[in-house]
Amino acid sequence: MSLLSLLLAWTALALAASMSPGPDTLLVVGQSARNGLRAGLAAVAGIVTGGLWYMALLGAGLLSLLNASPTLFLIVKTAGALYLAYLGVRLLHGAVRPGDAASAKAPKLSAPYRQALLTNALNPKVALFYLAALPQFVGSGPYAPLFGMLLIAIHYAIGGIWLTIVAFGAARAGGAMRQSSVMRWIEGVLGAAFIGLAGKLAVSRS
Repeated sequence: MSLLSLLLAWTALALAASMSPGPDTLLVVGQSARNGLRAGLAAVAGIVTGGLWYMALLGAGLLSLLNASPTLFLIVKTAGALYLAYLGVRLLHGAVRPGDAASAKAPKLSAPYRQALLTNALNPKVALFYLAALPQFVGSGPYAPLFGMLLIAIHYAIGGIWLTIVAFGAARAGGAMRQSSVMRWIEGVLGAAFIGLAGKLAVSRS
């Protein structure tokens, strides 16, 4: 397979993975709809920063440890599930306590950025995706880690573009509903979805 064909195949796979709904998408939708476009874009930035984390793990040869050590995988999985559950409970609290949500000030952009970074970095499914997919594209050799890091960068660049589009759409839709009871329902649905994802992650075996 030529380099161009390989990159096109990876791009198609990365696009499909990026467009699949998951914690990152839910977080961007929630931040954009509730707090506006800037908060949504801050969340996108946090997710893209998570790509640097996985690039560093791959470059240092540490990414495979997550798959090789059941104990480490359990620790990361538990931390990720607890954090997703925490975000879900906060959203549900905002849904059932509209008075608190209405009187609260807009969060600093560091808050959605930090939430998105932790959500991405504590999701072991991302690492397992790379462990399963990258060997089919990278192969072996002294430059394999660098090429793998390039592919991760491409994946996060595609994901960043897709999530930016999502943020614009969610912010525009949320702007018309931010002061209505519809936003409470959206927060409730997103909160339940986060808790559901937390439970799914907690019981997953791989």
